Amino acid sequence: MSILPAVPAIQIRLAESYRNLPEAQRAIADVLMADPLLGALWGIEAMAERSRVSVGTVIRFAKRLGYTGFSEFRNALREACSARSEEAELAQLQVPQDMLGTLAGVVRRDGDHLSRLIQAVDPTVLESAARLLVQADHRVILGRGVGHVMGLIFAFYLTQAGVPCIAALPSDFSNQVANLGPKDLLVVISFSPYSRETVDAASFAKENGVPVLAFSDRKDSPLAHQADILIPVPSEDLLFSFSLTSFATLSHAFAIVLAARDQSGTLQRLKAADKVAQPLFVDHWLPKQPGALPLQKPGKLRSS
Repeated sequence: MSILPAVPAIQIRLAESYRNLPEAQRAIADVLMADPLLGALWGIEAMAERSRVSVGTVIRFAKRLGYTGFSEFRNALREACSARSEEAELAQLQVPQDMLGTLAGVVRRDGDHLSRLIQAVDPTVLESAARLLVQADHRVILGRGVGHVMGLIFAFYLTQAGVPCIAALPSDFSNQVANLGPKDLLVVISFSPYSRETVDAASFAKENGVPVLAFSDRKDSPLAHQADILIPVPSEDLLFSFSLTSFATLSHAFAIVLAARDQSGTLQRLKAADKVAQPLFVDHWLPKQPGALPLQKPGKLRSS
């Protein structure tokens, strides 16, 4: 007699129980079925947070599905995740072909991330982070993988706002961290799976009295013990991608607030930057035709 693999077993339990689930437990089922490959990565608090229910509700949900508790339930999810992650199983996954429908799904997901971000952030923490950024003599942003991409985004926005930053990989810029002092700021960004290099850089900075501002996916991430301030940013891992929307929006908000506190200085810097960069811009986008007269600058006339 063949044994059903873990994935169908869990799907069957969810499907059979779904109609009779209380509303709160049905919310957990909805979250799990929306991201069936990711439930195995969540702890009980993460699952409760993503479903917007209590930890007790998650435990009752696991028992209702026939498991002795949350640990046994998550083990079943992990087995299902492993089974579906095999190459043969991945080959059977349907690639989305409806671009508009996929776009709508991404927009809904990112909209949910932004709503959760507004609900989760503490205004006093954001204000403290803004003060750290403004008051620092030097700012170094470190991250690896998607954390590095986020660091580049953050550095771009802040530099535009007149708060210059350097974004780099931890391994390439470890010496710079050693040169930072108590009046500087190290910004570290790491999401699950967490970069050991980024965590080590934050730990080194803390030991040497350098203020640390961290961005991560959870308040209890490995960066929590190293950071003076940690800001959690909801951005769920997807199977093939990672949403940058929440972090980019938060970065933009920081830049707007910091620029607004020095409006005259920001305008002067933007004008100076535009003047320096102007020769790099294309004056005229139309292709030059054979025999065409050269384009004249405004206010200048050709001599006859």
